[in-house]
Amino acid sequence: MAFEFRETMAGSYHMLASPSDERPISFTIRARARSWRDFLRRPEVDIEGEVDAEGFADNRRLRGTLGMDVLRTRTLPYAFEFTANDGRTYLFEGRKTLHAGELTVSMTVLPGSIRVPGGEEIARAVLRFDLQRQLGRFLRSFRASP
Repeated sequence: MAFEFRETMAGSYHMLASPSDERPISFTIRARARSWRDFLRRPEVDIEGEVDAEGFADNRRLRGTLGMDVLRTRTLPYAFEFTANDGRTYLFEGRKTLHAGELTVSMTVLPGSIRVPGGEEIARAVLRFDLQRQLGRFLRSFRASP
């Protein structure tokens, strides 16, 4: 038996070559742990879903991982690959860093980077989880899965 949940985050990104050209970006993921035993040994879930980075990756499939070892690392690292409009594969890497005094902000803001394979950063993004609009849907999405 495993578990799963869904999450949507939205914000803006800019290419490093044109930092004043902010564009919308969002992603919706389905996060799934294969089994509780595997999750307890390695607190990470597989994610899949869709990323929409206007003009760069319009409604593209994504696949990756979300680290959930919050108690030990105080972070939630997101890493996923996607194929952009140009047909090339890119990597999004972001990290929520939890701060006890600012728990709401630290759990809802995700700064990240878009990189080419091999690591060169080409874009930066800041995404947010909308507590007022998304919290109920997010909590209802948690379920046990076979």
